[in-house]
Amino acid sequence: MSVVFETFGGFPWTPMYVDTFDKNKCLGCGRCIKLCVQKVLGVETYEDDEGTERQIAKIDNKDHCIGCQSCGSICVRRCYTFKSKS
Repeated sequence: MSVVFETFGGFPWTPMYVDTFDKNKCLGCGRCIKLCVQKVLGVETYEDDEGTERQIAKIDNKDHCIGCQSCGSICVRRCYTFKSKS
């Protein structure tokens, strides 16, 4: 059974929590990291095939996710997948 809450207007709302992140799709724009007020996301630095240092998002504190899906909404590459809490 999933967790169901209500919106301010009384409509049912089921939070969808961040589940996975596809780092191969990430552009490294950082919009999702800035948007997450719960500080669920962080930065991962790595060196690409050409020797250039790159930064991409990563899931740091999954347990802090409130299920708002803001990170997925702002992501132009759709790097995030979500699931409900059962």
